[in-house]
Amino acid sequence: MPDPVHLDPAEDDDEEAASAPEVLEELARLHLRAVALPLPRNPATFGWQAIAGALAAFAAQLLHHVNAKDELAGTYFAEVYRGPLGAGPDPLAVGRWLEQSIARPAGADLDAWAADAQDGAEKASADAAGPAEVSELGTLLGPDVLSVLMTGLGASWKAWEEEGDPYRRCIVPGCRERLNIVEAMGGEGGGEGWKMSTAVGYACPSHVRKLWEGDRPHVPLWRHNPAGASASFSELTCSCGWASGIVAFRGHGTTLYQAHTLLYTAEEA
Repeated sequence: MPDPVHLDPAEDDDEEAASAPEVLEELARLHLRAVALPLPRNPATFGWQAIAGALAAFAAQLLHHVNAKDELAGTYFAEVYRGPLGAGPDPLAVGRWLEQSIARPAGADLDAWAADAQDGAEKASADAAGPAEVSELGTLLGPDVLSVLMTGLGASWKAWEEEGDPYRRCIVPGCRERLNIVEAMGGEGGGEGWKMSTAVGYACPSHVRKLWEGDRPHVPLWRHNPAGASASFSELTCSCGWASGIVAFRGHGTTLYQAHTLLYTAEEA
């Protein structure tokens, strides 16, 4: 088995070396920011933020332990964390390290791992394009992420339930239906039939059937900087062919889509 390689920290003598206490403070602040309320509504952002918070806490405890035993080793890992540009570890160095220290000794192919990661990213992007069942979001995020949010946050999560607003309302103006997102994502029920679109928000079961299912679906999707455009722009489109036109603010496009849904739901009434 080959000897493991090391990640080389920055070698620029003109730059002040990173110190373990500084990086520990960064990690502590990162963890606190990741668990601070309000939590993001987008499920992908919600999940990745939880993972970032968990990893920051894990890395801080490891670095604290290493630095207490050996300050030179602590400084080394602090410099690795900062990277050559102060913006994180060098991606090329990380790739070499993963290949030689983890993948190869395990008899694995790093390219295959990278291909799996690419497939996961493409699937997540495709899944995000359409409405998702709210009752399944807990499953999509995974038990590890939910355990951080539901158990690890402790009092903070309880404070959100007591002092925040766990309710999400149907996107259709005038609809009085609302969903307790904490209970739905925690597997306590109440989210059956609700769907969430990353483009516009949540829809109740009745309006899911009228807008996002059936023979004439009205599924919203944002288009950004299409190929051939002379300038950057965004517009909200619908699977029926409707489009908001160019908008400067996301809320503007959402409001126009809401007006569009009112016309359609009125026809279906």
